[in-house]
Amino acid sequence: MKKSLFLLPVLALPLLMSTTALAAVVTFEDQGAFRCEPTAQTSGGMKFTHDFYACFYSPANPADFPTTPSSTTMAVGLSDTRMSRVDGSLFDLQSVELAFGPFNHGGRTADTTLVTGTFANGGTVSTTLTVGFGFDTFTLNWANLSSVTFGALSGEEYMAFDNITYTDAAVGDVPEPASIALLGAGLLGLARSRYKAAKAKQA
Repeated sequence: MKKSLFLLPVLALPLLMSTTALAAVVTFEDQGAFRCEPTAQTSGGMKFTHDFYACFYSPANPADFPTTPSSTTMAVGLSDTRMSRVDGSLFDLQSVELAFGPFNHGGRTADTTLVTGTFANGGTVSTTLTVGFGFDTFTLNWANLSSVTFGALSGEEYMAFDNITYTDAAVGDVPEPASIALLGAGLLGLARSRYKAAKAKQA
């Protein structure tokens, strides 16, 4: 009895740690470049819906990209881009890399996009990001999303996407170390109290 009771905390802690969410990254390396498509595209478990063309570029096929990309990237022009899971499940969005896409930018060196996340309950969150030449990483850390919409650049240029980092929201949040320690101590205390109660009954 004593051994089984004290095993409870040991067995419970791995279950807590099993909720750790593994990050996925949409790199677009599964796409062939150079090509442009008018329909929705899928890559890295995500679906990208748009009202105009999505074009794919790579170091070997940069086409008219303003600066040669260091990896395969997707650029969408003249429309919003809606991102959601291919299987329709919820997700947490950690970060995304954005930059100016190809073609003429009218002399602009920077522009803005309104990014809106839609939660599972229908609520929304939004932020305005400034995009320029060369990729910048934007950290969002939005959780329990059904979709994210990247608004068209205000100057109607193409906007490029790369290295979109997300996790599956269904996995759950990772417990903080303090929470794990507190719960572990509670389980240990419970095991001890049960052991003492059992011992008292035997006396």
